Amino acid sequence: MSDGSRTSNVHLADIPLGKLVTLVGLQAAFFTGLGFALWWFSGREPAQFLSAAPHEWYRGIALGALLSAGAAFSFYAFPKITDTLVRFQGKTYAFLKNPLPLWAIVWISICAGVSEEALFRAGLQTLLGDYIGTVAAILVSSAIFALVHMAKPVVAGIIFTIGVLFGVVYVETGSLLTVMLAHAIYDIFALWYLQKRLHELDFFAETDTA
Repeated sequence: MSDGSRTSNVHLADIPLGKLVTLVGLQAAFFTGLGFALWWFSGREPAQFLSAAPHEWYRGIALGALLSAGAAFSFYAFPKITDTLVRFQGKTYAFLKNPLPLWAIVWISICAGVSEEALFRAGLQTLLGDYIGTVAAILVSSAIFALVHMAKPVVAGIIFTIGVLFGVVYVETGSLLTVMLAHAIYDIFALWYLQKRLHELDFFAETDTA
Protein backbone atom coordinates (compact mmCIF):
# COMPACT_ATOMS: atom_id res chain seq x y z
CA MET A 1 0.00 0.00 0.00
CA SER A 2 1.33 3.45 -0.85
CA ASP A 3 1.75 6.06 1.89
CA GLY A 4 -0.98 8.20 0.31
CA SER A 5 -3.43 5.30 0.23
CA ARG A 6 -2.63 4.37 3.81
CA THR A 7 -3.14 7.97 4.95
CA SER A 8 -6.52 8.27 3.24
CA ASN A 9 -7.71 5.00 4.78
CA VAL A 10 -6.56 6.05 8.24
CA HIS A 11 -8.45 9.34 7.92
CA LEU A 12 -11.59 7.51 6.79
CA ALA A 13 -11.30 5.10 9.71
CA ASP A 14 -10.84 7.95 12.18
CA ILE A 15 -13.97 9.93 11.27
CA PRO A 16 -15.98 10.48 14.49
CA LEU A 17 -19.36 8.77 14.52
CA GLY A 18 -21.31 12.01 14.76
CA LYS A 19 -19.50 13.48 11.77
CA LEU A 20 -19.92 10.27 9.79
CA VAL A 21 -23.69 10.08 10.20
CA THR A 22 -23.99 13.80 9.45
CA LEU A 23 -21.99 13.47 6.23
CA VAL A 24 -24.04 10.45 5.19
CA GLY A 25 -27.24 12.40 5.81
CA LEU A 26 -26.02 15.40 3.80
CA GLN A 27 -24.98 13.17 0.91
CA ALA A 28 -28.36 11.46 1.02
CA ALA A 29 -30.15 14.81 0.89
CA PHE A 30 -28.03 15.87 -2.10
CA PHE A 31 -28.60 12.61 -4.00
CA THR A 32 -32.33 12.69 -3.29
CA GLY A 33 -32.60 16.30 -4.37
CA LEU A 34 -30.67 15.59 -7.56
CA GLY A 35 -32.89 12.62 -8.33
CA PHE A 36 -36.00 14.74 -7.84
CA ALA A 37 -34.52 17.46 -10.09
CA LEU A 38 -33.88 14.93 -12.87
CA TRP A 39 -37.43 13.60 -12.50
CA TRP A 40 -38.84 17.13 -12.75
CA PHE A 41 -36.54 17.97 -15.65
CA SER A 42 -37.96 14.97 -17.52
CA GLY A 43 -41.33 16.75 -17.54
CA ARG A 44 -43.07 14.52 -15.02
CA GLU A 45 -45.33 15.74 -12.26
CA PRO A 46 -43.41 16.38 -9.00
CA ALA A 47 -46.31 14.90 -7.01
CA GLN A 48 -45.82 11.56 -8.76
CA PHE A 49 -42.17 11.22 -7.74
CA LEU A 50 -43.01 9.20 -4.64
CA SER A 51 -46.17 7.49 -3.41
CA ALA A 52 -46.74 5.42 -0.30
CA ALA A 53 -49.67 3.06 -0.81
CA PRO A 54 -49.83 0.09 1.59
CA HIS A 55 -49.00 -2.45 -1.12
CA GLU A 56 -45.78 -0.55 -1.90
CA TRP A 57 -44.65 -0.96 1.70
CA TYR A 58 -45.48 -4.67 1.66
CA ARG A 59 -43.65 -5.26 -1.61
CA GLY A 60 -40.58 -3.34 -0.51
CA ILE A 61 -40.31 -5.12 2.82
CA ALA A 62 -40.89 -8.50 1.20
CA LEU A 63 -38.28 -7.89 -1.51
CA GLY A 64 -35.75 -6.60 1.01
CA ALA A 65 -36.29 -9.64 3.22
CA LEU A 66 -35.97 -11.97 0.23
CA LEU A 67 -32.72 -10.35 -0.92
CA SER A 68 -31.30 -10.47 2.60
CA ALA A 69 -32.23 -14.14 2.97
CA GLY A 70 -30.63 -14.93 -0.37
CA ALA A 71 -27.48 -13.06 0.59
CA ALA A 72 -27.32 -14.82 3.96
CA PHE A 73 -27.61 -18.20 2.27
CA SER A 74 -24.85 -17.32 -0.19
CA PHE A 75 -22.56 -15.94 2.52
CA TYR A 76 -22.79 -19.06 4.66
CA ALA A 77 -22.91 -21.55 1.78
CA PHE A 78 -19.77 -20.18 0.12
CA PRO A 79 -17.57 -18.90 2.96
CA LYS A 80 -14.29 -18.73 1.04
CA ILE A 81 -15.76 -16.70 -1.80
CA THR A 82 -17.59 -14.51 0.69
CA ASP A 83 -14.45 -13.79 2.71
CA THR A 84 -12.62 -12.81 -0.47
CA LEU A 85 -15.40 -10.38 -1.36
CA VAL A 86 -15.39 -9.01 2.18
CA ARG A 87 -11.65 -8.34 2.01
CA PHE A 88 -12.09 -6.63 -1.36
CA GLN A 89 -14.40 -4.11 0.32
CA GLY A 90 -12.35 -3.52 3.45
CA LYS A 91 -10.52 -0.40 2.25
CA THR A 92 -13.66 1.19 0.85
CA TYR A 93 -15.39 0.63 4.19
CA ALA A 94 -12.48 1.67 6.39
CA PHE A 95 -14.92 3.61 8.59
CA LEU A 96 -16.01 0.21 9.95
CA LYS A 97 -12.67 -0.14 11.74
CA ASN A 98 -14.36 1.30 14.82
CA PRO A 99 -17.53 -0.84 14.98
CA LEU A 100 -20.71 1.08 14.34
CA PRO A 101 -23.69 0.69 16.68
CA LEU A 102 -26.77 -0.87 15.13
CA TRP A 103 -28.61 2.44 14.94
CA ALA A 104 -25.81 3.90 12.80
CA ILE A 105 -25.89 0.90 10.46
CA VAL A 106 -29.65 1.35 10.10
CA TRP A 107 -29.26 5.10 9.50
CA ILE A 108 -26.56 4.68 6.85
CA SER A 109 -28.58 1.96 5.13
CA ILE A 110 -31.79 3.99 5.07
CA CYS A 111 -29.91 6.99 3.70
CA ALA A 112 -28.36 4.84 0.97
CA GLY A 113 -31.60 3.10 0.08
CA VAL A 114 -33.64 6.27 -0.14
CA SER A 115 -31.12 8.54 -1.86
CA GLU A 116 -29.56 6.09 -4.31
CA GLU A 117 -32.92 4.87 -5.56
CA ALA A 118 -34.17 8.43 -5.86
CA LEU A 119 -31.13 9.36 -7.95
CA PHE A 120 -30.36 6.28 -10.01
CA ARG A 121 -33.83 4.84 -10.54
CA ALA A 122 -36.40 7.66 -10.31
CA GLY A 123 -34.06 10.33 -11.61
CA LEU A 124 -31.36 9.04 -13.94
CA GLN A 125 -33.04 5.87 -15.23
CA THR A 126 -36.32 7.66 -15.86
CA LEU A 127 -34.70 10.52 -17.76
CA LEU A 128 -32.45 8.24 -19.80
CA GLY A 129 -35.41 6.05 -20.67
CA ASP A 130 -36.98 8.93 -22.56
CA TYR A 131 -33.97 9.08 -24.89
CA ILE A 132 -32.40 5.62 -25.14
CA GLY A 133 -35.22 3.26 -24.17
CA THR A 134 -36.03 1.40 -20.99
CA VAL A 135 -33.58 -1.51 -21.28
CA ALA A 136 -30.59 0.68 -22.13
CA ALA A 137 -31.57 3.14 -19.39
CA ILE A 138 -31.60 0.36 -16.80
CA LEU A 139 -28.18 -0.88 -17.92
CA VAL A 140 -26.56 2.56 -18.09
CA SER A 141 -27.95 3.81 -14.78
CA SER A 142 -26.97 0.52 -13.11
CA ALA A 143 -23.43 0.83 -14.50
CA ILE A 144 -23.12 4.35 -13.09
CA PHE A 145 -24.62 3.10 -9.82
CA ALA A 146 -21.87 0.47 -9.65
CA LEU A 147 -19.10 2.90 -10.59
CA VAL A 148 -19.89 5.42 -7.85
CA HIS A 149 -19.36 2.71 -5.24
CA MET A 150 -15.66 2.62 -6.23
CA ALA A 151 -15.51 -1.13 -5.70
CA LYS A 152 -13.20 -3.82 -7.06
CA PRO A 153 -14.37 -5.10 -10.48
CA VAL A 154 -15.95 -8.30 -9.16
CA VAL A 155 -17.83 -6.41 -6.42
CA ALA A 156 -18.83 -3.75 -8.94
CA GLY A 157 -20.30 -6.54 -11.06
CA ILE A 158 -22.46 -7.66 -8.14
CA ILE A 159 -23.56 -4.08 -7.47
CA PHE A 160 -24.40 -3.66 -11.16
CA THR A 161 -26.56 -6.80 -11.04
CA ILE A 162 -28.40 -5.53 -7.97
CA GLY A 163 -28.89 -2.21 -9.74
CA VAL A 164 -30.41 -3.96 -12.74
CA LEU A 165 -32.76 -5.87 -10.43
CA PHE A 166 -33.93 -2.68 -8.74
CA GLY A 167 -34.25 -1.01 -12.13
CA VAL A 168 -36.50 -3.77 -13.43
CA VAL A 169 -38.60 -3.78 -10.26
CA TYR A 170 -38.99 -0.01 -10.50
CA VAL A 171 -40.15 -0.22 -14.11
CA GLU A 172 -42.55 -3.09 -13.44
CA THR A 173 -44.08 -1.65 -10.26
CA GLY A 174 -43.74 2.07 -10.91
CA SER A 175 -43.02 2.36 -7.19
CA LEU A 176 -39.99 4.25 -5.92
CA LEU A 177 -40.91 3.37 -2.33
CA THR A 178 -40.72 -0.36 -3.11
CA VAL A 179 -37.11 -0.20 -4.30
CA MET A 180 -36.13 2.26 -1.58
CA LEU A 181 -37.35 -0.11 1.13
CA ALA A 182 -35.84 -3.20 -0.49
CA HIS A 183 -32.49 -1.45 -0.92
CA ALA A 184 -32.43 -0.15 2.66
CA ILE A 185 -33.38 -3.49 4.21
CA TYR A 186 -30.79 -5.35 2.16
CA ASP A 187 -28.13 -2.78 3.07
CA ILE A 188 -28.86 -3.15 6.79
CA PHE A 189 -28.08 -6.84 6.60
CA ALA A 190 -25.14 -6.46 4.20
CA LEU A 191 -23.45 -3.67 6.19
CA TRP A 192 -23.97 -5.50 9.48
CA TYR A 193 -22.47 -8.67 8.03
CA LEU A 194 -19.58 -6.83 6.38
CA GLN A 195 -18.63 -5.13 9.64
CA LYS A 196 -18.94 -8.37 11.58
CA ARG A 197 -16.84 -10.38 9.15
CA LEU A 198 -14.12 -7.75 8.66
CA HIS A 199 -13.45 -7.84 12.39
CA GLU A 200 -13.64 -11.63 12.58
CA LEU A 201 -10.99 -11.76 9.85
CA ASP A 202 -8.84 -9.17 11.68
CA PHE A 203 -8.76 -7.22 8.43
CA PHE A 204 -8.00 -3.87 10.04
CA ALA A 205 -5.23 -5.31 12.20
CA GLU A 206 -3.64 -6.75 9.06
CA THR A 207 -3.82 -3.48 7.13
CA ASP A 208 -2.42 -1.51 10.08
CA THR A 209 0.71 -3.65 10.03
CA ALA A 210 0.98 -3.94 6.22
